[in-house]
Amino acid sequence: MSRAKDKPPTRSEQDAVDVLLWLYARAGHEVSYKDISAGVGLPDGSRLRSAVRRVRVAAAHDGHRLEQFMRSKDPLRRGVMTARFHRTGQGDEFGARDALLACRKSVASMAEMQRACAFEAANPNSVDAEAFSKMAETADGAMRMVSGVEGLGSKVMKNQRTMTRMAERIADLEAEVVQLSTRPPAASA
Repeated sequence: MSRAKDKPPTRSEQDAVDVLLWLYARAGHEVSYKDISAGVGLPDGSRLRSAVRRVRVAAAHDGHRLEQFMRSKDPLRRGVMTARFHRTGQGDEFGARDALLACRKSVASMAEMQRACAFEAANPNSVDAEAFSKMAETADGAMRMVSGVEGLGSKVMKNQRTMTRMAERIADLEAEVVQLSTRPPAASA
C-alpha cells in the first residue's frame, strides 16, 4: 500500500474538499465568503481563504473554473464581493470579466518581470545578464501579444456595464412597484 492511502487528509486538504463539494452543488451561482463560510461551517478568515485558493487550483486541474472574487453584478447584492464556480463547459458571458481581470493582472506581472529582468540584464554584477536579457525580451513580446485582448475586452465590458445599468434600473422599478402595491388605497371623496 502506498503511504498516501494510509494518511488521512490534512485539515487544510479536508477544508478544500468540503468547499469544493459545496461549490460544485451551487455551480453558476454567485457566492460570497460569508455564504461559503455558512455553508461549509468554516470561519470566514484565513483558513477559508486558504481553502478557496486550493479549490481554485484543484478546479482548474479538473477543467472547472472558480472565478476571482469581484463586486457582484446582481442589483440585489450591490457591492458584495462574490465569485462563481463553473463546471467544465458551463461558463457564461459574465465569466469574461473574470478572464479579462486575470489578463490585466498577468500583463501587470509581466510588465514587472520585464522591468526587473531588463534592469538585471544591464547590471554589470548580474549572475547571467544574457539570460535576463532574453527573459526581458520574452516578457515584452508576451505583453504585446496579450495587449490585443484589451480591444475585445473594452467591447465586452461596455456591454456588461449596459446590462448592469439596465438590471439595476429594473430592480429599482420593481421596488417602486412593490412599494406602490403595498400602500393603502387613498380615501375616495
